[in-house]
Amino acid sequence: MKNKVLIAVDLSESTEAVINKGIELAIKMDATVILSSVVTMYVDYLQAQMALIPSPWDEIYTAQKEAAIKELGLVQKKYPNVPIEIFVEVGNPKDVVIEKAIMDKVDYIVVGTHGRTGFSHVVMGSTAEYIVRHATMPVMVVPMK
Repeated sequence: MKNKVLIAVDLSESTEAVINKGIELAIKMDATVILSSVVTMYVDYLQAQMALIPSPWDEIYTAQKEAAIKELGLVQKKYPNVPIEIFVEVGNPKDVVIEKAIMDKVDYIVVGTHGRTGFSHVVMGSTAEYIVRHATMPVMVVPMK
C-alpha cells in the first residue's frame, strides 16, 4: 500500500509554501498526494428559516469550488512525476480535513498557519491548531509570518 500525504490549503498567499513543503515530504516518502482545499460554508440563517427561498450561496459555493479545482489543477500539472489527487469540498475546513484524512488513511497531513495571535486568533480560530489537536496521524504545520 502506497503512503499518502494530505496537503490542505486555503488558496491564500501561503498556499505555495505549504504545497512545496508537502510535495517535498511526499517525494521523500514516495507518497501519493491528496491536494485539498475546502470552501468555507457560511450558514445562511434566513434561508434556513425560510426554506422556500432559493439560496444564492449554492451558486457562490459552486463557483468557488470550480475556481479551487482549477487552481489546484495547475499545481497538479506543475508536478507531473508526483501522483496528485485533487479534493475540493464545501464545508467546515477543520472537519473536512480531519474526515478526509481518516477516510483515506493518510500518513501525514500538511497545513499552513497564518501566524495570527491575540484577538485575531481567538476570533478567527485556528484551523491548523484544531487539526493538530484532533488528527490521529502526524501533522506538519508550515508557519507563515
